[in-house]
Amino acid sequence: MSAQQAPQPRASTRPSGSRPVATVQDLMLAMVDPSSDVVFEAVSTTISIRGQETKTPKNDHEWAVVRNNALTLVEAGNLLMMPGRRIASPASMAAADALAEASTSVAEKASAIELTPDQIAKLVASDRATWIARAQELVAAATRALNATEKKDAEALLDSGDAIDAACEHCHLKYWYPKNKK
Repeated sequence: MSAQQAPQPRASTRPSGSRPVATVQDLMLAMVDPSSDVVFEAVSTTISIRGQETKTPKNDHEWAVVRNNALTLVEAGNLLMMPGRRIASPASMAAADALAEASTSVAEKASAIELTPDQIAKLVASDRATWIARAQELVAAATRALNATEKKDAEALLDSGDAIDAACEHCHLKYWYPKNKK
């Protein structure tokens, strides 16, 4: 090995002392959902009585806000690849169980489609390579958004939003609601 080549850590190892604290559900609620909303809503076209209105970031501050959220999505994807992360906390699983018991017809329909956290965890454990690939797809799509913000390219940002949405949907179809194949 030359002096210029550093040894690469194996994908399944983690730095000593590091351990995941947040669950996948926590990452979705705290990072992925709010950050993706900012990216998705940054560029839009609305047609109304007043005519066509196009919304894009207008100044450096607005672009910086979208950039920070794209960066958060990239890092959330990296965190999803960290080994040992639980799908959901016992408290959130108990809350989901309680909700299922008191479910309405809409909730009953959703529970017939969505897997439980334990079922999801088993799927992830049985095919970790696909889990990693799905997380990498999110990282790649969010990196496109990050690059678009750095170039202040609204069209590229809009396209990256489609890629982020597709990455999320691919993962959800595999792990959250595989019974709902499209």
